[in-house]
Amino acid sequence: MKKENPSNYKTLQIWIKKGHRMYSYFQESCHNAKNMYNTTNFYIRQVYTGLTQEKELQPLQ
Repeated sequence: MKKENPSNYKTLQIWIKKGHRMYSYFQESCHNAKNMYNTTNFYIRQVYTGLTQEKELQPLQ
């Protein structure tokens, strides 16, 4: 029995015109997803930087 590789993902790019009734919903969803991605990367960098330094940890770390 052949196992499928679960790390194979496909993405689609769909263009929605500004006049479409769902445009504002998708615009807000994409904006929120981008913000969450950036926030997560910020926290990961903060933790990594804090763990690799020899100084005492600061409140954000």
